[in-house]
Amino acid sequence: MLDKILIIDFEDSFTYNIANVLYAHEKSVQVLGHREFFSSLYFDELMKSSQKRALILGPGPGHPDEYIHYQEKIKLLMDKKNLFVMGICLGHQLMGKIAGRRVDYSRHQVHGQSELIEFKGRKIPVQRYNSLSVWEKEKEVDIQEFPRGVSYQFHPESIGTADNDIFFKDLLVFLE
Repeated sequence: MLDKILIIDFEDSFTYNIANVLYAHEKSVQVLGHREFFSSLYFDELMKSSQKRALILGPGPGHPDEYIHYQEKIKLLMDKKNLFVMGICLGHQLMGKIAGRRVDYSRHQVHGQSELIEFKGRKIPVQRYNSLSVWEKEKEVDIQEFPRGVSYQFHPESIGTADNDIFFKDLLVFLE
């Protein structure tokens, strides 16, 4: 049985921080390892399901090309009308590759640094941990919006990100 919110763990220490932020709003949260999810019945069950759910492609090490064997399955999931897909850091980069964008080194490689971004008309400090970025032409893309999803190059769950809940609001509204 799948929970309402599924978080795919790409072996990153922040994964359970994401779960904790969401658990404050929704008790049906499940963390699944990426190998387990993509090579098991979980993926098939999610593809067959007509229930509204959210899938978070979490942060993790490496370049999205190291996970190329997942990209076709992720695209199928992004196309499901009853599924909200969110990407964080590596998940953001995977979704960017699927959308045809380039992933390359960031101009400012950082680890645990705060940066001010504009989000929904507000300037909000967010915490960044990345050496790679999604690029569109010559511009780094920190936020990607999709018909039923969003992705972030920063860590919305981090203690260094102000107003964490605002970044998960669309996901939670989708599940209502």
